[in-house]
Amino acid sequence: LGQFGWVITTTEVVNGKTITTRKIIEDGKETKEVEEDGRLKSVTINGKDYTNSQRQEHKK
Repeated sequence: LGQFGWVITTTEVVNGKTITTRKIIEDGKETKEVEEDGRLKSVTINGKDYTNSQRQEHKK
């Protein structure tokens, strides 16, 4: 109880590509996810980019 969050989703077409941006605010944490044509392109949590660190983990 007492927990709530926001999810703001925007979708736009840029140069023929569908760009979807999701901003999730929950428990003081802000997560931003950007998808291009359904593929996750970036993840930022509280301003820190986690995109490359996730890709590095998958390569191990």
